[in-house]
Amino acid sequence: MSIPIRRVGRVLPHKSEETVAYQRLTQLDDIKKIADNMREEDMAEIKAQSGLEPLASLFYCFFKSSPCMTMISRHGHRMGMWGVVPESETSGRIWMLGCQSMLDDTKDKRTFLRQSKIELRKILKEYPVLFNVVDSRNEVHVRWLQWMGFTFIKKHSEYGPEKRPFYEFVRI
Repeated sequence: MSIPIRRVGRVLPHKSEETVAYQRLTQLDDIKKIADNMREEDMAEIKAQSGLEPLASLFYCFFKSSPCMTMISRHGHRMGMWGVVPESETSGRIWMLGCQSMLDDTKDKRTFLRQSKIELRKILKEYPVLFNVVDSRNEVHVRWLQWMGFTFIKKHSEYGPEKRPFYEFVRI
């Protein structure tokens, strides 16, 4: 007897040479791995914005975000984390911190870019207003935010404990 299979959830690819990157809900052990392998520019941004170390910043984001996701390469390596810290019923502070590996593998990078637009559409249904700030020195993040359709609404000349230039951005 054949039983029809109904949609019961998201299927994640198995790990092989042909698979592509994917994401999952963040687990506690992801935090240290990502903090230890974080991009230099992301570490500098955290320090300039909050004065925190990467590990403390990721723990804060993990406990405050809904959702908090970990990006996994097609080879099973953690590439970074992202999430949204709810600010109201309809708005959230979106963030992402990554490892250098997310830029090194061309296939993973292409998949990340493609998937990030899909995930943004999903998140905008839950949080119609997304915003945050980005360190103006973090060129990879600035370019990605522009590509994702975020609008830069203000330049803060002296932001955070280091008084660095940051851009405020929003997506509605």
